[in-house]
Amino acid sequence: MVRRPRPGPTRQALQTRTISAWGEHTHRDITRLRVLVVGVGSVGLDIVQRLAATGLLEIGVMDYDHVEELNRDRMIGATRRDARLRRRKIDVASRLAHRAATSRSLTVRRHADSICTPTGQAAALDYDIIFSCVDRPWPRAVLNAIAYADLIPVIDGGIAIDTLPTGKMRGATRRAQTVVPGRPCLTCSGQISMTEVALEMSGDLDDPEYIRRAGRENVSGRPNVAALCAGVSASQLEHFVSLVAHPGGQPVPGPLRFSLAAHHLEHLPHSTQRYCPAEHAVAVGDARTVMTREPAATATHAPRRSHKPAPWRGGWVGALRCRVNDLIDHLVESLHNA
Repeated sequence: MVRRPRPGPTRQALQTRTISAWGEHTHRDITRLRVLVVGVGSVGLDIVQRLAATGLLEIGVMDYDHVEELNRDRMIGATRRDARLRRRKIDVASRLAHRAATSRSLTVRRHADSICTPTGQAAALDYDIIFSCVDRPWPRAVLNAIAYADLIPVIDGGIAIDTLPTGKMRGATRRAQTVVPGRPCLTCSGQISMTEVALEMSGDLDDPEYIRRAGRENVSGRPNVAALCAGVSASQLEHFVSLVAHPGGQPVPGPLRFSLAAHHLEHLPHSTQRYCPAEHAVAVGDARTVMTREPAATATHAPRRSHKPAPWRGGWVGALRCRVNDLIDHLVESLHNA
C-alpha cells in the first residue's frame, strides 16, 4: 500500500523562528517526513525531543531496553521514578517528545524491538530517514544495509572516550556520517567491522569468559558523559538539516570526526572498498543479505541486567519510603507538565 504524504501543518507562532531559517515550503516538506530514531538512550533521546520541537508530525522510536539508575547521568529528562519503575525507554522518549512538540498533532510510534530482529527491521522500512543511535556493531550493520538496499538515508553517530591509566581523560572522539548510495558505507569508513558483527551475532561479545580471554573491553561498559553526548546529537542533527534543507545549496557532508583534545574537525577521505557488499546491493530490497534473527536467537542482544526485587520486599519501611518517593516524583512530573 502506497502511503500518501501527510498534509503540512498550519503555521504556528511556536514555529516562526524555525520556518524563517529555511522557508515555508521546506518546512512543510521536513515536517511531513517520517523519521525513526533507533536507540533512545543519551543521544537518541535528545534527537527525538529536538525533532519534535522542530515540528515533525510523525516520529518513531525503537529500543527494547528499560531505564535504570545508571542511565540517569546521560538520559536528560528521565526521572528517578522512571528508573525505579524500569519504564521502557521508548515510553520516556514518547513523553518527552510530546512535551517538546510544537505541532498540534505529533504522533510518536513506539517499537519495543531490536533492529536486529525481522520485526524491528520491517518497522524501520516504513520510515523516510533513520537516526542510528546505537553503540554496537550488529545493529549498525543492519542499518547500514537498509541505507543501500532500501534507499533510506541513515544518519549514524557515536563517541569514544579514552582514559589514561591514572583514570584521567586522555581525550574523546565523536563521529557522524550520513549513509546513502554514492557515499562510503559504515564498513568502508571504518565505523564497523564485519568481524565484530560476526562476534556479536555469535554471542561472543556478551560472553564474559570470551571477553576475559581475548583481553577485550565490554562494549556496554564504555565511559560516556552527558556533556559530550550533546555534541554527538548536534552533529547528527546537522547532517539531518544538510540532508533535508541543503544549506547554501550544498549536499550532506561525508564522514566527519571531531577530536576533543585538539578541538579539530576532520572531513574523512574514505572511499568505497572494491568488494563492498553493502554498496553493491543498492535498491535490492528484500533480496538483501539477511542479517536479522528471530527474538529467541537474539537473546544476547536483549536486556541483560537482572531485575531488582520489588520495593515492598524490604518491609513496611521500604514500602513507605517507595510510596513517598512516588508521590514526590509524581508531583514533580505534574509541575513539569503544567
